[in-house]
Parts: sequence; structure tokens; C-alpha cells
Amino acid sequence: MLRYRRGPESDPFYWLYHSPGWLTDYDPPREFPFWLNLELTNRCQLDCFFCSRQSSTRPLGDISLETVARIVEEAAAHKECGLRLTGWGEPLLHPQAGEAVRLIKKAGLPLKIYTNGLALTPELMDLFIELEVDDLQFSMQGLTPEQYEFNRRRSSYARLRHNIEMAAARRGNRARPFLSVLTSVLADEARAADPEAFMDDLLTLVDKVAVDLTNLNFVAEVDRVKPFLDRQSGGLSRGRCVDVFLALEIKHDGLIQFCGQDANALEEHSLGRVGEISLAEAWHSPKMNAQRERVGRGLGHEAMAVCRNCYHNTTKYDVFKNKDE
Repeated sequence: MLRYRRGPESDPFYWLYHSPGWLTDYDPPREFPFWLNLELTNRCQLDCFFCSRQSSTRPLGDISLETVARIVEEAAAHKECGLRLTGWGEPLLHPQAGEAVRLIKKAGLPLKIYTNGLALTPELMDLFIELEVDDLQFSMQGLTPEQYEFNRRRSSYARLRHNIEMAAARRGNRARPFLSVLTSVLADEARAADPEAFMDDLLTLVDKVAVDLTNLNFVAEVDRVKPFLDRQSGGLSRGRCVDVFLALEIKHDGLIQFCGQDANALEEHSLGRVGEISLAEAWHSPKMNAQRERVGRGLGHEAMAVCRNCYHNTTKYDVFKNKDE
């Protein structure tokens, strides 16, 4: 489910969602990715029920501004390439998050920041307004405060709500940053709450609200998750992967991967490292092309650890699939 306060055309990435190659007509791959998904840090202050961080053994760390600058320089040479600050940590916990955002926006690159919202300060929000960050997306789980705090352990719905209200108030009538909220729900939560009421409420503050199903398959072996698996996984079907035609993932240590679902940054999912190989070379590398053949044109998901538990379960962009809408 996806709703806008002022219609899809208000979305700063409307141009991307209607571009040739986005979700439809994406093969053969374009010259350079639509998105570079950049992990500023894999540190996070939460312990979320659904998150693969709970079984990750990867060392914690922060990206260097030198690595960000290398990425920005190459991305800026290509049209219609945007950056998303995401990954296996909370981007705003990076001690130089503001400087990284400044590097990206000063290069003229479209930027979307995913945040759990808890580390957003008035000072950071003012910087995002000054730099005209394209989209600031608050990620949450559940449809009620109780559901949110069950899914996002060590969090506070009241604090998140306060920060969303602060962001909306400081932005005021400005166009940027576009403010959005994405929540995902367990099957039981969806039946116990009212998604439409949830969206109506938040659309008084933000510009876009999306509701998806929570995918628990990546944490299926975690004891606290197991009781929910049967109800959550019913009806999911495996489909061809479009992400291998749309985006590259870059970890905080500069490792380039073909998928962002790998919380452990395994070598089998990796294409090289920033500074040792260009992003364009990684994008067109034999290993990347083999992955496109395996899961983008076929259903060979069982061959790769990161793909075995991957099922398409998002509907939030279906509105964009018909270019005539």
C-alpha cells in the first residue's frame, strides 16, 4: 500500500519510477546503476525482531569520507544515478553523517536517506533543509505504538513521533526534504490494526506513507522469530530479481556487492572494493553478469546464500508499473 499527500508526481523520484528500465524493460542493464546503496555505518542502536543484524558477525565500522568522495566523483559523471544512505546500520549514527550528505548534495546527486529517526536532531534536519536532501524516509514497523515497540526493541514510538513532528515543523512549506514513512507489518499486526487510519494520521505530517509485509525469511533460524514464520511466509512466491539490474550495494568498508541483503558481507556476494575497481567495472563484471543470469533471468536462487530466502513481497511500487497511469 502506498499513498501520497499530493499525488505521485510530488515524489522527488517520480522521474526515476517512470524511467525506461525501472521495474519494466530493465534488461539489458543500463550503463550505470539507477541507485548506489551506500552503508555509512553498520552500527545501530536498536535490536529489531526482523533484522539480520541479530545474526551478523561482521565487525562494526564507519565509512571514511575519502571513500564517500570516490563514490560521489564516479556517480556524478553519470546521469540519472542517485544515492541511498541505507545498509545494516543507522546512517545518522555516523559521526560525520552531515559531511557525507554535504559531499553528495554538493555534487548535485539525488539523495534518499533511510533512517529509523531516533538520531535525527534539529541541527541535522536544518542541514538537510539547507542542502535540499531529496527524500528523508523514516523506517518503522507495525501500525500502532505497541506493534512498533514489539518489532523495534530498545526503541520508543513517542521519540520517533516527536522527531517526525520536529522534521515536519522545521521543513514547513518547503519542498525539500520530501518526507516519507515506510512501515512493514507482521500478518497478525495487519489484521489487528487499521492500515488506512495509520496512513491518514501520518499523512498530516509527511508526504508519502507506504505499508509492506515484513519478510522474516532472512532470520528464520532466530528462536524468537520461529513462532511467526508460518503465518508470515504463506503465499510468498519466488520471482526474478530486478535489483541486479537497478542497483549496487557498497558497505562501510568499501566492499561492493550485488545485493544489500547480505548482513555478513560474504565474499561470494562481492564484486571488489572501492579504490581497487570502479563502480562501472563492478556493474559490468563477469560476476555481476552471472548473477543477473542466475536470478535476474532465471530462478537459480538456491545457488547463492543471499538469495535462498529471498521472496518478492513488496507492492508499494505497483502503481508505477503501468506507465499509462
